Parts: sequence; structure tokens; C-alpha cells
Amino acid sequence: MSNNYYAGNVIYNNQHKELTIQGNLSAQQMMKIAKDFLINDELARHMASMSEAIDTIDPREKNKVTYSGKLIMLVTLSGVFCDCQSWNDIADFARYKKDFLRRFIPDLETTPSHDTLRRFFCIIKTERLESCYREWACNMRGDSPSIEDCDWSKVQIGEGNDLYTNRHIAIDGKTICGAINADKLVQESAGKITKEQAASAKLHIVSAFLSDMSLSLGQERVSIKENEIVAIPKLLDDIDIRQGDVVTIDALGTQKKIVEKITEKQADYLLEVKDNHLKLRENIENDAEYLLISGRENDFIKRAEETTEGHGFMVTRTCISCSEPSRLGFCYRDWKNLRTYGIIKTEKINIATGEIQNEKHCFISSLVNNPELILKYKRKHWAVENGLHWQLDVTFNEDDGRKMMNSAQNFSTLTKMALTILKNYQDEDKKTSVNRKRKKAGWSDEYLANLINNFIKAF
Repeated sequence: MSNNYYAGNVIYNNQHKELTIQGNLSAQQMMKIAKDFLINDELARHMASMSEAIDTIDPREKNKVTYSGKLIMLVTLSGVFCDCQSWNDIADFARYKKDFLRRFIPDLETTPSHDTLRRFFCIIKTERLESCYREWACNMRGDSPSIEDCDWSKVQIGEGNDLYTNRHIAIDGKTICGAINADKLVQESAGKITKEQAASAKLHIVSAFLSDMSLSLGQERVSIKENEIVAIPKLLDDIDIRQGDVVTIDALGTQKKIVEKITEKQADYLLEVKDNHLKLRENIENDAEYLLISGRENDFIKRAEETTEGHGFMVTRTCISCSEPSRLGFCYRDWKNLRTYGIIKTEKINIATGEIQNEKHCFISSLVNNPELILKYKRKHWAVENGLHWQLDVTFNEDDGRKMMNSAQNFSTLTKMALTILKNYQDEDKKTSVNRKRKKAGWSDEYLANLINNFIKAF
């Protein structure tokens, strides 16, 4: 048995997990001491878990390390929270925030230089850090309600129906314009690509985004000679997809193998169909247009319409969905668990000028025939653009970075961690933007400490 002592005559029995407070203290004082102690003890346990996780991905020889992986990770993440863009910025931040960092690493004497930070993230294998990130994201997501016995036909779409609105995963790709693909030097040296091809090879990443939690579940780098069609199945294999999740992908991801991957995990899909599946698109469009003109509505033909107004536009969306895929001919047999297909027509009116824009999108889905639900998930798909890619580009200036090799992708992974914490942190002002939260973190050590604590607790 060992005892840990806390200021104020506090004795903590590690063996029996008992906290004893001695002395002539008021009940209020004892409650505060007990609360502070237990919080610190919990944080210490999470810190140990984080340190263990980082040690597993750190390839350096432990007896030759000046700065631990835990320290470098905390320094880098803290800098990203506070709007640092480059390795130089993060190194300067650490040097001036040494006293603050001692809250988490008490024996800290010196801080790593920008070269040390850069080298660390260059030698870390991207797949190892990505694996660590996916486990962290899974912990952030937590437990989800079971829908094993759910009857989807009885689902009502409306306010407060969180069970069926918090399970959406959008998959989409993004090019980091300022970064160079991490595998380009390897391929160049092997003679697989020319120097000209290597110089123009940008880092392209496919991400999976849990929209309602603003949580990136994982990412997959697209190799130079591949595309998203190859990367998406790899991503689906490794991320936290659960029974009942709804996965949406744009037309490039409408592939039979991708559908099989989704259904293997007992999840549902909603996929756009364009000219890459011309015959299928034509069959869907012709059938849905016929149903739209005829005005028929019955058990297998349904219609829903919604109108929204904002940013100077009035947008009306009409969904015609059908639950008789056999009407598509032999095309439908290639798509596993296909239950619903149809079109979504969008009319966008510029309120100021009266200009009208019309769009039409065909879709296939394993969801039951519920056009309101389909419209909801179609809108949610754009969360990956607005809630992830836009934030990375505009708030974190990701495209302005000039990082190379593994450091580019590893830094992108760390940035997604920071974005997740910032978007989910409950500020006193619920409307506080991510950009304002980053400013507050730079101004207030307590605010920054709360963000770091939330990050550590997911380990």
C-alpha cells in the first residue's frame, strides 16, 4: 500500500481508493479539496495513458531522447490551439509558455527547438499516428445508443429526434495545396515518377467526418498514382463505423466495393449517382421524372419538400423517392442492400435579383423510403465541407503550410484533433467561433488548460 499526500492534510490510499481529509476544516473546504484532488488524480491517469500511446508510435531510442514524445505532442497541440502556424511559431510559444507547460510536465527545464519538432513529426510513421488518432476519436465519440431493434418505418423526423440525427458520417477528400505528398520522394528515388511529377504532387487526404459531433473519425492519404476510389475502402476498414450509422459520399465514391464495405459493418449508405454510372443515372432520372409528373404517391413512391432561407437565397428542395429498385432493371442487382432510389431537385432563388438556379441529383440508398430523412442526410453531407475542410483552410490556414514528407500529414492529423476539441468545447458563449476560441486560448492560460485537459481525457 502506498499513500499520496495532498496539501491540507489529505491522505489518499491507493490500494483501497480512499480519500481522507484531516484537520479542522469546514464541509465546504473539504469538498473543494476532495474535488480538486480527484480531478488531478484523474488527469494524471489520463496523462499516463497518453504517454503510453505516444511511446508506442515514437521510433526514437529512449535512452537518447532529450524531449519525450508526450512533451512534443503537448507543445505542438498547445501551439495549434493558440494559432501557431509553423514549427518556429510553436517553438517560440513553448519557450515563452514554459511555466504553463509545467502544469502538465512539472520537471520541464527546456523546450524543444523548431528543428526538433520538425524532425519528430518527420520520423513518425503516418499510419502509426493515424492509428493512435482513430482510437482517440473512438473514445471522443463514446457510446452510441443501440438501434438493433429499431423499426425504421416508424421513425418520425422532427425536432429532438437525436437518435437518428447523430449517426451521420460524411466522407470527402481535400488537397492540402502547400504540402507535398509524403510518399513522393520514395517513388521518385525508385524511378516510378519523374522529378516534374514529384514537384507537382500535392498531399490529398480523404476524411471521414461524424457531422453532429464535428469529429473527424480518421483520414487516409491518397497516393500519387491512385485516387479516392482506392483510398475510401481502406478508410472504411479502419474507422469507427457502427451499426445504424449512415455514410454519405459524393459520386466518385459510388462504387460497388465501397457499398459492400459499408454494408459489411451493418451501416447504411446514401450515395450520389452521376455519369460515372450513366445507365443507372438515366434509369433513376427517367423513372423519378415520370413519377414526379404523374403525381403518384403510394407505399413505394413518396415525396417531400422543404424550403429554407438564408445568405440572400431562398432554396426549395424536392425529393422523390421510390422503394421498388426492380423498376431500374438489372442495374439494381449490383448494389447490395439497395432499398431506395430517386432524385432531389433544388431551386435556388436570389432574393435580391430574382435569378433562379436549378439543380438535380440522383441517389441510391439502403435507407428505408423516407424522403424527409434523405433530405436531412443530404444536407448533412455538406458538414464535411463547412465543418471540417473550410475550418482547416480558413481558420487553421492549412493550405498555406509548406510542410513536407510525413510531417505534413502528421500535422494535419494533429490539427484535426485540435479542431475537434475546439468545436466541442462548451464556451460560456455558445456562439463563440473556433477562431475566437483560439484567441481566448492564447489570452488565457486557464482556457488553454481546459482545452488540453479535454484532449488528454480522450486517451
